Amino acid sequence: MLVLTRKVGQQVLLAKGTIQIKVLKLDKNSVQLGLNAPPDIDIDREEIHLKKLQQEKATASLSKVAL
Repeated sequence: MLVLTRKVGQQVLLAKGTIQIKVLKLDKNSVQLGLNAPPDIDIDREEIHLKKLQQEKATASLSKVAL
């Protein structure tokens, strides 16, 4: 894991600059990030990503039962 220190307004660039992560705001216990990526790349919070994976598994197992 790469650990970086950034200040408000600074960015981290990924994939040759096609994905940008910018620090927008710092609070006592949180950081607000802005993410910019091409439309074909999904950006999800972890809990949303895990929920999507569960739904995909459920759909796949329903498809197997239907066969």
